[in-house]
Amino acid sequence: MSTYSARENARKETIEAIVRRIADLNEQSLTQLSQYISYLKWQEELWHSLLDEEAQPGPDQVLIWQYDFLEGFPAARKVSTRQPDLMEIKVGMAHCGMVQQMALWEHPPVVGSAVCEYQIHVPSQVDTLRLRFGVGIRDGALMEGDNWCAFRIYVNGVRIWSTTKQTNEWERYIIDLPSLSGQDIVVQFVTDGLGDNRWNWAVWAEPMLLGYGPRQAT
Repeated sequence: MSTYSARENARKETIEAIVRRIADLNEQSLTQLSQYISYLKWQEELWHSLLDEEAQPGPDQVLIWQYDFLEGFPAARKVSTRQPDLMEIKVGMAHCGMVQQMALWEHPPVVGSAVCEYQIHVPSQVDTLRLRFGVGIRDGALMEGDNWCAFRIYVNGVRIWSTTKQTNEWERYIIDLPSLSGQDIVVQFVTDGLGDNRWNWAVWAEPMLLGYGPRQAT
């Protein structure tokens, strides 16, 4: 089964489960649910509109290529830097700060880091390359005190971005990469529990490589 089919099946099953639960609600709860759905839809549209606005590098550049890490997940290498105890790497829907996004789940192991590694060929026509993604800790996680999760991204073995996170809400990023035009590259998404992997329900929202080239004159 392809990643797309798996995502569609997961979406269908989620919707069917929600519909069954809605049938048991009273009128007041249905009204509140309708208002909450409108709020979620607004947040989702805002997320995508802001990302689309920030992703465009300039008026003379146009998007000519993209790579969806969630679509490419079946071919990715999933490993632990130490022992894989309690590590979980998969693709699925994730709720962070009550906002739902399709995401790469990457719960780190008890010791060491979780690594999801992709080998990608960048077309020679690409002269500007950006990486777009969000990071979050799934709702329900009870991280507090010294319990933090590290998120890191490596390209060709070089760490190009990192942060630590303890809160649930999504944080979105768009980072510039070298063009790497015409090259085979290795991109690694890494999470680490920093000695305490409890509640490290780490997720990467809709990670995407965006390749731009010069706008053609008309």
